[in-house]
Amino acid sequence: MPPRPSPLLKAGDAPLQKRGQDKLAEDPEGAALRWGKGEATLQEVKGYSDEELYHIAQHGYTLFLNGKVSDAQTVFEGLVAIDPRNEYYYRALGVVYHRRGAVDRAIRQFDAALQLNPGSLHALVNRAEVHISRRDFSVALDDLGRAVRLAGDSEEPIARKARALTSLIRKKHG
Repeated sequence: MPPRPSPLLKAGDAPLQKRGQDKLAEDPEGAALRWGKGEATLQEVKGYSDEELYHIAQHGYTLFLNGKVSDAQTVFEGLVAIDPRNEYYYRALGVVYHRRGAVDRAIRQFDAALQLNPGSLHALVNRAEVHISRRDFSVALDDLGRAVRLAGDSEEPIARKARALTSLIRKKHG
């Protein structure tokens, strides 16, 4: 059986791949040392732009929506490795892990997202959903309460979702 193509790269990605190799080739030892010390991300070392990573993330999201959850996991694990300072990648990976039933791994990803952005309503609501799936309603209510406080009067969908889940849990589980 031939090897399965990587969900991260397609034929049109050759310039992206080459550009990263050229940047790394300038000072491979120094770049590896900066990355190893945590002074630079792989994104910086390889020279990927935010826009390029955004397109890869869009591809991962499309894979997820089309039920290719394993491939989406590969994409988002790669993005977390490439740019560990982007909380969205942790949230997306947390959603993927939750879908796959890896709830502890999902919670760790949402925790990481919240370390990067303590005010992330999405990370709080997503983590609450994992706790709800575990029937850990009191912990879920803690996250949802924090999200509702942070959201204030916002009518964003994620704020409405936080309020709706809070109301539902209180109604059904006291």
